[in-house]
Amino acid sequence: MKILHFDELASTNVYLYDKMTEKTDISDIVVVAAHQTAGRGMDKNRWESEAGKNLLFSIALNVNFLEASNQFKISQAVSVAIVEILSQFIDNQQLFIKWPNDIYFGDKKLAGMLIQNTIEGRMMGTSIIGIGLNVNQLEFSKDIPNPISMKMITGEEYDLERLLNLLIVNIKDAIGSLRLEENHDNINQKYILKSYRFGKWTDYVYQNQVKTLKINGFDKYGRLLLSDKEGAEIVCDVKELQFFPPSCRAGSEADV
Repeated sequence: MKILHFDELASTNVYLYDKMTEKTDISDIVVVAAHQTAGRGMDKNRWESEAGKNLLFSIALNVNFLEASNQFKISQAVSVAIVEILSQFIDNQQLFIKWPNDIYFGDKKLAGMLIQNTIEGRMMGTSIIGIGLNVNQLEFSKDIPNPISMKMITGEEYDLERLLNLLIVNIKDAIGSLRLEENHDNINQKYILKSYRFGKWTDYVYQNQVKTLKINGFDKYGRLLLSDKEGAEIVCDVKELQFFPPSCRAGSEADV
């Protein structure tokens, strides 16, 4: 992997995407920024990070061995890979994957992800995987509802370069394992095992109403499968479900 370091970028994902549109081969390139001026997460969510305190990076990988209908496997594989590395430093029992790919410690957000895929016919093309991991930052803006960092959890300072290298290797290996279809179910099971609130009755906002629902699984397209207490099944895409009702928003983010 080729690693490019920058003191400041608007966005590591945008940098790689722009290079790709210029017909540059970006496969196996990692772009790291000490600070992002326009970092973002899924949809229009903003990612805040104190310069030089956290990991802000994007990896471009060739995923043309995956059918386009299986692109959620990329999100699952990367989420599992990140949790596996973080488990070496912080309590694994408190680490969760909040659908579709946020990394949580307890009820607080430790890492976010933005994945941008290209599709070529029936198959995938390139995947640009952008990751923001809170590492050594201790103070966050009050506008960010529920952040936490590794240092806030353990009190320890972490070597960003070492952590970056561990994550890069494990993410690439996890994506590479998807070449064998027999590994898909294994990734799915690991993802389910660490899924935030899986199998628990919890209040959510669905169709502008607070409802008590239970997460039962995910379909191959990455949609969330839930049920209510009357036994009705609900299928949700991203942004169709809010994880935290307004009454529970103190210390928590507003939606997926």
